[in-house]
Amino acid sequence: MTDLIPRRLRFGPFEADLATRELWRNGIRLKLGGQPFEILAALLARPGQLVSRDDLRKRIWSDDTFVDFSHGLNAAVNKLREALCDSPDEPRYIETLHRRGYRFIGKVDQVEVSANLTPSPEIAFLPLQSESSVPSPPPWKPNLTGECWQAVVPVQRQSLLNLWVLVTILAFGTLGLAVAGFHWYESASVRGAEHAAKLTAERHSTRGPAIQHLDVARASDPLARTRVIEGGEAIGGPQPSPDGKKLAYMTGGQYATDIWVSNIDGSAPRKITSTGDCGTPRWSPDSQWIAFDTDSRSGHSGIFVVGANGGPVRRILVDQWNNAVPSWSRDAQWIYFSSNRDTSNEEQDQVFKISVDTRQLQQVTKHGGFSAYESPDGRTLYYAKHRFENPEIWEIPVHGGEEKRVSSLLHPSTWANWSLTQEGILFLSEYTGKSSTLEFFDFASSGVRPLGVLENASFWLSSSLDGKSVWYSELTDEQAHLVFKAGFD
Repeated sequence: MTDLIPRRLRFGPFEADLATRELWRNGIRLKLGGQPFEILAALLARPGQLVSRDDLRKRIWSDDTFVDFSHGLNAAVNKLREALCDSPDEPRYIETLHRRGYRFIGKVDQVEVSANLTPSPEIAFLPLQSESSVPSPPPWKPNLTGECWQAVVPVQRQSLLNLWVLVTILAFGTLGLAVAGFHWYESASVRGAEHAAKLTAERHSTRGPAIQHLDVARASDPLARTRVIEGGEAIGGPQPSPDGKKLAYMTGGQYATDIWVSNIDGSAPRKITSTGDCGTPRWSPDSQWIAFDTDSRSGHSGIFVVGANGGPVRRILVDQWNNAVPSWSRDAQWIYFSSNRDTSNEEQDQVFKISVDTRQLQQVTKHGGFSAYESPDGRTLYYAKHRFENPEIWEIPVHGGEEKRVSSLLHPSTWANWSLTQEGILFLSEYTGKSSTLEFFDFASSGVRPLGVLENASFWLSSSLDGKSVWYSELTDEQAHLVFKAGFD
């Protein structure tokens, strides 16, 4: 008698094993785990029914976990959709119910699977890339049968490629090539981790989370780094005031962050908000005001302003949309922010701006945008293309015009660790697992040069306008693993 494994569900060409937390497609095991699979399991448990965002938060993140929930959930859902070849615009499996949650709309069948079946080889799935960016032979390619990817591993489907691999391995008399290939696939699959868990593990640091200051002229010298402020449970988002006298940042714990201001050297810290769920502080050009956002979990997803010394909090925009990451125009008349209020695609953020006085609202980008900064001369708006891993930096004239990429060389590892200066853009390149490299994109030459290596990772980066000083919140190895590899273990 054959033992049967319960809780294996089939939908379309996919099978999900809820006992072993594995996802299969046409007999091929996909590299999907962690948060994306937990979301899939929750949806499959209640097909055809709404699974609220709050239900998913409780399932994926424990109550004592400090995390940017809204960004983290959206990223995990996007990664799940990528694995299922699904589209938010024309969903086959996962339907978005705006601001409420998600619903699984595919047909689900329970499957009885023999426990002694030999599993198929496990392969990682990769996002579709341009031909110029993928090594030859490509690990995945689009086909014309309605499927997202065509696998290259099974012998019966890719016999010529496997024959080539086999001959190569035999010729060299080693499995080194195969092992190297496996690690290449695995590293590529985890490289796309969502950065929304940026502060989650900082509570477990033996040193405690902190904000660091770096003298850019001596960036390669470890002695040029100064530990400015130590946080409690979590700390991040450092922003120096334009006059160079103050430092704003966010700190707190367990879904309750507030905005603090200290002297530029970290002394005399003062809490200036007490509402909780406050983040990403940004200074006005005269250093008198701070704009910040609030997390949508509280039901008050919006943009607010508070005085540099505290006082009444002024509401600029609060509505049913996600509104985040504010920044000021150089004339202080407008506040830029990112939002999904573009009804043509609610899954994509765009840059908007709102008048501080009249509350007039204008959409700035139409093809995606997040975390924008106006240039010192007030002519150009620079922004991250999206809020996920390794975004490109794009630009658009302040008064409208063509949206274009600044440079193919300019790829910060997160939307939050690049900073605009008078002469270029400082940014942290992709975290390697051991270090992050501080680099500088020069507007004059359109070139990039490395400045120094940070031994640990950082989600946040900011700088003085002259580019001589940098502030960042340092992550330990454990923290970096959660921030840059969340959802793939």
